[in-house]
Amino acid sequence: MYSNENKTRIKVAIITNDFMVGGVQKLILDQVTLLDRNIFSLSIISLSQFPGKGDFYDLVPTDVPIYKLHFRRFFDVRAWVALIRVLRQIQPDIVKASLFFSNIIALVLKPFFGYKVITAEHNTDIARPYHVRFLNKLLSPLAYTIVADSQGVVEHITRTEGIAKEKFTVIYNGVELGEIGKAQTLYSTQKNDIRQEIRLVSNDKIFLNVARLSTQKNHTLMIDAFARIIPNYPDAKLVIIGDGPLREKLEEQIKNLHVEKNVILLGERKDIYRFYAVSDFFLLTSVREGFCIAAMNGLAFGLPLLSTRVSGVSEYLKDGQNGLFLGNDSVAMASKLEVILSLDTTTLEKYKHTAVESAQLFGTDTYINKYNDLFLRTYRGKDSL
Repeated sequence: MYSNENKTRIKVAIITNDFMVGGVQKLILDQVTLLDRNIFSLSIISLSQFPGKGDFYDLVPTDVPIYKLHFRRFFDVRAWVALIRVLRQIQPDIVKASLFFSNIIALVLKPFFGYKVITAEHNTDIARPYHVRFLNKLLSPLAYTIVADSQGVVEHITRTEGIAKEKFTVIYNGVELGEIGKAQTLYSTQKNDIRQEIRLVSNDKIFLNVARLSTQKNHTLMIDAFARIIPNYPDAKLVIIGDGPLREKLEEQIKNLHVEKNVILLGERKDIYRFYAVSDFFLLTSVREGFCIAAMNGLAFGLPLLSTRVSGVSEYLKDGQNGLFLGNDSVAMASKLEVILSLDTTTLEKYKHTAVESAQLFGTDTYINKYNDLFLRTYRGKDSL
């Protein structure tokens, strides 16, 4: 147990590429909200800003200082000077970083400030450029540990970058089980009203997807597969929450397939729990993932999960119990969508019950306890594992 008799808290600076609405950024928000304030003094350093885009700044607790920097590229001298000033001011004991840009910056500055570094990996990107893999391997000895959000991420990076498995700590991401329970209670009485907001009716079967509109999430294939089932299931509706570079392309695809009434792009939303609570299934067609908080949220809301076989998800989706694995082409995907739609009420209720049950292992309390322990171990430990 950490003794804090002298009232000196461990100073942890969390560096992030940006603080826009996204999965990694939500994890940072959870950390600064829930980590033990009797032990840790926390701060956020955001390296880039995107005015006009949704972000989480307004949700950060008031006792956590935020330092907004303006890196435009890696060799941005003014931004480096500003960052060095911030680190001198904070004098962190530990720097926690996520994503390549933040990880590299935290590691490069470590020898000059003497803090310990925890980096994080959240994905299994097979298209990482050589220089990214090279720098990750070269600088990895400077990290105390690398947090991976699934065993699949560890296996992938070990295989593709040659970093030893012993360097990693697996901490599965957490979802807000308590808040999800409250949301279900609150919105269950508003189901028809919420559906009517997006021009849907009570007997529609809603497949929900929450994701950035990017090639990784494979929405093009998702929409193609969904279009195939509409003739047989006209009450099936696909609701996609998120924004990104492929939005215009997806809007054109929806129009060309004449599925505007069945496929709805809601854009970026912060009130996503309202739509989880009134949906029937969660649909994920990613080509790669780490853990996928959005899918786990779906399970916690009792939504059977239909997903491609990607890392993270493959560690908690039990085929035929809390969901179904999808094939990799639109025909195979469509057949699985029709399978879930054809289930009788009793079988579907079993899926829903198992979905909720499987999510109970992944609450934010478990996630934060593991981070509390990791930060304490890092603070006390030698500079490498």
